[in-house]
Amino acid sequence: EDSELISENMHMKLYMEGTVNDHHFKCTSEGEGKPYEGTQTMKIKVVEGGPLPFAFDILATSFMYGSKTFINHTQGIPDFFKQSFPEGFTWERITTYEDGGVLTATQDTSLQNGCLIYNVKINGVNFPSNGPVMQKKTLGWEASTEMLYPADSGLRGHSQMALKLVGGGYLHCSLKTTYRSKKPAKNLKMPGFYFVDRKLERIKEADKETYVEQHEMAVARYCDLP
Repeated sequence: EDSELISENMHMKLYMEGTVNDHHFKCTSEGEGKPYEGTQTMKIKVVEGGPLPFAFDILATSFMYGSKTFINHTQGIPDFFKQSFPEGFTWERITTYEDGGVLTATQDTSLQNGCLIYNVKINGVNFPSNGPVMQKKTLGWEASTEMLYPADSGLRGHSQMALKLVGGGYLHCSLKTTYRSKKPAKNLKMPGFYFVDRKLERIKEADKETYVEQHEMAVARYCDLP
């Protein structure tokens, strides 16, 4: 059933609203991708509150690491996310940065007329004014791996990420996410403990990061070691 609803090529629209260190903003995005190949591209506009007084990179993960329909599930791993349609799913994520910044995101994914619709709320606090995020001294994310397992009738995800900095080095953060299907858990075939490898790249930016294009690849796998 899920495979009929989610086709080889899918379009998505996203609405994001939130605050970071009390600065209010809104973003919209349109994108497309190949859900079964795990590739997707998004074109994002800051429509209120731009240019942002913080690095766009801290929002980047809530657009696409949040776009969970686009993951290539290998080795027969049950796809919790594609199975959740037509109802969809939600997630909530706390990202804790090593310099004290905390970003909380909640997201709703639904399917309307064959298009994926994402609604995201963001709240960022405690980012140091002299730190790389508020000084906009970041250069994008390294690739990362999320580990996922069933918990609380949904999935729990944990990942560590490294944000590249101007002048070298990294700002590290830890992401903890809870994913919940809008379908009853008993109607889903649940995966075991598995990993998702991800690579998020910025392809283009313009007008002081008020327009950003980004691309992501994601592959789900079990541990490859014997």
